[in-house]
Amino acid sequence: LFPGRKGQFGVPKVPATLSEQNGEQNLGEETFGGSHQGFLSDQDAANMEAILQEAMKDVETMAMITKMKEENPQHTEELRKLPQIEIIGAMKETLDNMKLIEYLFKDKEKAVREMEREGMIEKAHIKKYRKNPELLEQDTRRGLYFQFISLAVVGGFME
Repeated sequence: LFPGRKGQFGVPKVPATLSEQNGEQNLGEETFGGSHQGFLSDQDAANMEAILQEAMKDVETMAMITKMKEENPQHTEELRKLPQIEIIGAMKETLDNMKLIEYLFKDKEKAVREMEREGMIEKAHIKKYRKNPELLEQDTRRGLYFQFISLAVVGGFME
């Protein structure tokens, strides 16, 4: 799925660095001997791969991708120019957030309070979410999923 992968997902197990050569950004590899550690574990890679595989089977997700490409083709093409390592990093961050909401929503009322306190809920939706914390959880999950899939499309990992 990801070109140049030495492990199971698509990026080096070690962190990639961006180096300027001939005016182009090229992906290089660092070794574990230094202070760097891999930013994408094998488990993260497997989790990302599983999400992408399931998404490709989902009719609604594929329709969403088609709609996204049709509505914003120039924006999508501009984003595709970003370094792939940046896109993968954003996918990893989104994956981490998807995992964090498991913990966050163990106490749904507290989650609403915390997200409100952090300014993560638009003022127009605060009453609705206080009244129905499950809706906030659903909307948060849906938003993170959309973000992950959008990044995968921009990164060329889904078509």
